[in-house]
Amino acid sequence: MKRGRSIYGVLLMLAMAAGCSRGTSEQPARDIPPPPPGPAANAPGGYEVAEVTDGGSITGTITVSGPVTKLPARKIGKDPQVCGTAQRESQKLIVNQAGALRNAVVIVEGVKRGKAMPAAAQNAEIDQNKCEYSPHVQVMAVNTEIALKNSDPILHNIQFFEGDNSLFNIAQPVQGQVNKKKLEKTGTIYVECAVHGWMQGNVVVVDNPYYAVTDENGKFSIPDLPPGKYQVKIWHEYLGESTREISVTAKTGTALDADLKDLLAKKTAPPTSGATAVATNDAGAKPANAGNEVVVQMKELTAGTMFRFDPENLTIKVGTTVKWINVSGEDGPRHTSTDDPEWETPQTPAVLPAGGQKWRTPFLRNGESATHTFTTPGKYQYFCETHGPYGMTGTITVTP
Repeated sequence: MKRGRSIYGVLLMLAMAAGCSRGTSEQPARDIPPPPPGPAANAPGGYEVAEVTDGGSITGTITVSGPVTKLPARKIGKDPQVCGTAQRESQKLIVNQAGALRNAVVIVEGVKRGKAMPAAAQNAEIDQNKCEYSPHVQVMAVNTEIALKNSDPILHNIQFFEGDNSLFNIAQPVQGQVNKKKLEKTGTIYVECAVHGWMQGNVVVVDNPYYAVTDENGKFSIPDLPPGKYQVKIWHEYLGESTREISVTAKTGTALDADLKDLLAKKTAPPTSGATAVATNDAGAKPANAGNEVVVQMKELTAGTMFRFDPENLTIKVGTTVKWINVSGEDGPRHTSTDDPEWETPQTPAVLPAGGQKWRTPFLRNGESATHTFTTPGKYQYFCETHGPYGMTGTITVTP
């Protein structure tokens, strides 16, 4: 059975109206008290728990100096009875008037022995409440489960991304539904709702308890750290990563203040929205000249909920390259373009002509693009893996 056909049973009834999403489908699980943390020998990632009698600490403030442009507010465009209608501030770059940066994650890397992992990291949870992820940024222990809870009386579809790969995509149509997933690799996870595109979050998976998330004043503290020299990574969802080397001495506080202005300076401006293709949005699309590159935009039509390829229907000549570019905005979701039958759903069948070459782009963030050159005449029908079941589909007719 194709992976795209594994769909949540209850969601099939809802799909008549709203569609359904590809991904792992599971029966609802109810709240069950988490098991107590295991013994030191079973600590996540092989980390050894031991008493720390001479630990030092790292404390500091993460800032961004200079002018910081406020990111656009998130528009709310679906389920107003639960989500409301008022715009919401972007959560990706929260900097106060003093330049203090919120939600930066500070991680001491390479620690193999020390204090126990906090219970909160071993029992992580994302709550989908009033069409928002809570918390927006959190840290969890590797090789433990994270609970995914839907507190809203509407459908959410929660998807986890590890880099360019989708780890899983779970439909949660039932209020109070809880699904649990074990994460077995350290790193950063991006979280998104396919139904409500403004719902985004982040999970950082660690293998030791020496981490902190900066508060609204950019401050953090990491206590009880065994003496030694360490690499400290500072990660932020919008700005990226920065690394510092620091030495910790016994029973002493060590300051680590970091200004991430250099990371902010490296951020590139979003792409222009003008397409270069000569085409229309109907079945009578005009042809492009052979050898040309034709641009198809992945764009938002309705705030955070309706996404389309523009143009949706395209006619090109053999040898033409199509370039898909995500222009959904800074807080917009990731999109793909594919006609691979492996990823189709009943709502998004893949269509290829005889001898036609299938393709699948990575999950593209805002401003990113991918291309495919068409060498076989015929009709191709393609879709976005995440949003195809919600209408994000397209056709390309290739003529000799």
